[in-house]
Amino acid sequence: MRPKTISCPACRRRGDGAVFALLAALLAGGAARAERIDRVLAVVGDRVVTAWDLRLEQALEGHDPCPEAPLCDPERSPLDRLIDRAVIRGLAEDTSTYRPHPEDVQARLAALRETWADPADYHAALRGLGLSEEDLAGLLYSRVVAERYVERQVGLPVMAAGGDEAAYAARYRGWIEERRAAVRVRLVEPEP
Repeated sequence: MRPKTISCPACRRRGDGAVFALLAALLAGGAARAERIDRVLAVVGDRVVTAWDLRLEQALEGHDPCPEAPLCDPERSPLDRLIDRAVIRGLAEDTSTYRPHPEDVQARLAALRETWADPADYHAALRGLGLSEEDLAGLLYSRVVAERYVERQVGLPVMAAGGDEAAYAARYRGWIEERRAAVRVRLVEPEP
């Protein structure tokens, strides 16, 4: 649906018609959604980790069935886990090997949704985070890419050598520390 054209004689005289038309379209609902403005907590290579990302990470704890245990290690802080994922996403980039099928993302979303006893609580949590289910699916896509990368780079070699979960976790810690050392990670201190 095309927004109605609003005419402003003063704007036409000054040549601001395009600006006014854009403003009118935005006010008429032409914009899909507002962008989130948030405090930056860390810059990892060319990726940014925000306070909202941290809030989401904390909100998903206990709800997102993370199949790669080292990425969900409760001994690591939520911010460290986010930085790890940002490093891993930078390594995985958009390589097709790590891209999940849409059905895999939808299954992960369904599993996450089922962790809430009441669907109303699930939807309230989404609203509280300012997310639609489509937004959450996009975030889960990114998590699955990181998990697939770790599984292939760290998990499979450990398991093929007869290792267990403890060996996997230990190998992951060494592996991610090497990767983090190779990427510029800058923590942003809050202003007083």
